[in-house]
Amino acid sequence: MAGLSQDEIQAMSDAYLMGEDISGTPKAQDMARAYADRVQREFRKLKGQIDVEFTERDPYRSHEELAHDVLVNKRMYVFTGFSDTPLWSPEINWQARAVHDFDHVMANTDFSLGGELHAFQVGAAKMPQLEPLFLSEVALQAAVSVVTGSFAPGKQKVVLASPDIAKIAQRYRRNSDEETREAAEVWDAAGALKFMAPEEMMTLLAANGVPFEQALTLVIAAETAEDLSVATTEA
Repeated sequence: MAGLSQDEIQAMSDAYLMGEDISGTPKAQDMARAYADRVQREFRKLKGQIDVEFTERDPYRSHEELAHDVLVNKRMYVFTGFSDTPLWSPEINWQARAVHDFDHVMANTDFSLGGELHAFQVGAAKMPQLEPLFLSEVALQAAVSVVTGSFAPGKQKVVLASPDIAKIAQRYRRNSDEETREAAEVWDAAGALKFMAPEEMMTLLAANGVPFEQALTLVIAAETAEDLSVATTEA
C-alpha cells in the first residue's frame, strides 16, 4: 500500500485493540454529541436525495456495487450489524454509517484501508475538533479490519491514540503512479461532462471497451471533480 508499511498498519490496529477506552470521559462525550448532531443533520439531507434502507445483512460486495445502487437506483442499503457502542444509540450509529458510506460514493473512495484513511483526513479537515474521534472510529478500526479480517470484537470504543499513531494516518497519500494517472483521467472526464450527460459518457466508454465497473467509477469521480471545480470557481 502506497506510503504505509505492514508495521505501520499493525501499529494502528494495536493502538485500537490495546488502547484504553475513553468513551466515558467528558472529552469523548462532548465529541460524541457534536458528531451525533452532525450525523443527524447530514442524514436528513441524505434522505432527501435517496432512499435509505437498513438491513441486518451486509448488502454490498464492493464499493462499485454500492455506488451503482446509489447513483443509478437512488437507493442505499445500510448494514446494522456491529453497532453496539457506548457513544450513542444503535440508530445514530446506523445513520452515521449511512452518511459515511454516502461520503465514500461521492468522493469515489473505496473501503480499502487507503480509502478509509482518505475519508478520515477529509472528515478531520472539515471538523478538526473531532479528529481524535475520526481517527479512532474510522482509521484505527479500518486497520483492525485489515489485520484481523473482521470488525473489532466487542463494544466499539474511543481510543485516544498517540501523536505517532495519528501521524501515520495523517501522512498516508494516494500517490502511486497508477493513482496519479487515474487522477488525470478523472479531470479529463470532468471536462467532458460539460458537453455530455453521464449516461452518454458511460455509453462512450463501453464502446471503447472499458469494463462497466471501471467506467462507472470514472464517471462518479469525474462528476465529483466537476462539482469541486464549479464550487471553487464560485467561491
